[in-house]
Amino acid sequence: MKYFLPLICSLILGSCNVIQPQRAPLKLDGQRWTLTAINHKPISSDGKAFLEFEDNLDVKGKAFCNSISGGYELMGKDQLTFQELVSTKMFCDGVMNLENEMMTNLQNVRRYEIKNGMLYLYGSDAVLLTFKK
Repeated sequence: MKYFLPLICSLILGSCNVIQPQRAPLKLDGQRWTLTAINHKPISSDGKAFLEFEDNLDVKGKAFCNSISGGYELMGKDQLTFQELVSTKMFCDGVMNLENEMMTNLQNVRRYEIKNGMLYLYGSDAVLLTFKK
């Protein structure tokens, strides 16, 4: 009986350690993601607003008329943040508001999801930017 109780306890505690299947990381790099919506508002960027993620954790792209570059960090299964994003500073008539909104939202991204060929970038709880392959 003296050895029976520790055996039962270890079996009960050990059964709590259920092995979870590992999800494959969602693939960001090697794709050109074209912007299709900002804050759920569809936009037509005609390919002028896009991001490309590189496997060395660099990101580059275009925010309508200005080039973007910087870094990104992936954590856990879906956490994503951008670091040290910079852009050129040309003035482009008619798109500056969209460009500023895109850049501000990129700074606020906290997680991502890829579903049906679409990339969704989220802030704390809402979709900030939507891209397609």
